[in-house]
Amino acid sequence: MKSGDIRECSINNRLFDVVTGSDVTFRTSGYQNETEATGNGGIHVTQRRKLGGFDGLPVLLDHDRGDLEFLQAAADSGDKVPCYLTLVDGTTYRGDLVIVDVLDANTGTGQVEITASGPKFEQI
Repeated sequence: MKSGDIRECSINNRLFDVVTGSDVTFRTSGYQNETEATGNGGIHVTQRRKLGGFDGLPVLLDHDRGDLEFLQAAADSGDKVPCYLTLVDGTTYRGDLVIVDVLDANTGTGQVEITASGPKFEQI
């Protein structure tokens, strides 16, 4: 995986400009393994589902488009919305995600950080 900026971001079918140089964490959906030793020296594995999505995605707000209100309406609905991220190397991840956490706009930078999660976020 080549590291660098996110080239394209769409949330609920609207394109957003991601802040250059941002360090966004994302994860694919799947399972998280927990292990423990058994009495005879073996191993016991418990798998738990983990949600996919991304954390701390900083996007620039366009007040003329009503970006903050658009994102807040998607969060208020509590529904999954289509989201995709295209990385610097052209790899794209997509999923139907719910916007979580608080959407606090920053007046100094003109941006908001978005966190979203859902049952499936995968490379397409």
